Amino acid sequence: LVWGEKGLGVSVVDGSHVALLSATIADECFEMYEVEPVEIGLELGKMRDLLTLAGPSDLVEMDYDEAVGAINVRVGEVHRILRGVDTSTMDNPNLPQLDFQSKATIDSEKLSRALRAAKFVGELVDLSMDKNQMTVSVTVEAGEGVNVRFESGELSELSCASPTHSTYSLQFLDPLTRKLAGGLTNEVTLEFQDKYPLRLTWMSNEGGAKWTYFLAPRVMNDP
Repeated sequence: LVWGEKGLGVSVVDGSHVALLSATIADECFEMYEVEPVEIGLELGKMRDLLTLAGPSDLVEMDYDEAVGAINVRVGEVHRILRGVDTSTMDNPNLPQLDFQSKATIDSEKLSRALRAAKFVGELVDLSMDKNQMTVSVTVEAGEGVNVRFESGELSELSCASPTHSTYSLQFLDPLTRKLAGGLTNEVTLEFQDKYPLRLTWMSNEGGAKWTYFLAPRVMNDP
């Protein structure tokens, strides 16, 4: 967690370095925001478990005790102290700097529905795009499959220099898919191309928070 004068920056990478999530949350997204710039490492699982206790109207209060390197977290009547992790021992993930030649912005519920349908029949999803459409598809050996096509008129944005496609793991996309179905955001922008990571970006908190999710491609070796 990187607490700055104007907001919070968060970067998380999974243990296998397949997926990376980064967020910048502006100070106006908080009920109260009074900080001096500081960088804090945390065990994500402990914080996640604590936040599950919060109800829709509960405020989460956090304050950092630099003297002991711990964060005091209050959720309703629950108070817990979380020990910080030495950031010098952590693998600080950097966002890949990539230029994509294809980009589409889609309603988040439509994307969620397509990915959930894909998960019914397979573990890998093929994403493809050309200047007229974007397609989400899965095909298995028995011939069973799912193919969801979004024409340009169904997309808020579509730009594609040349037809492209790539394959990604639904195991990593599934948790995000569920969040999208729960109203995480209104629209999601997808950027991908052959053998490139998938980059998803979206806004929340009335534009005050920006999220970026990278997922490594599943590269299929030719026989």
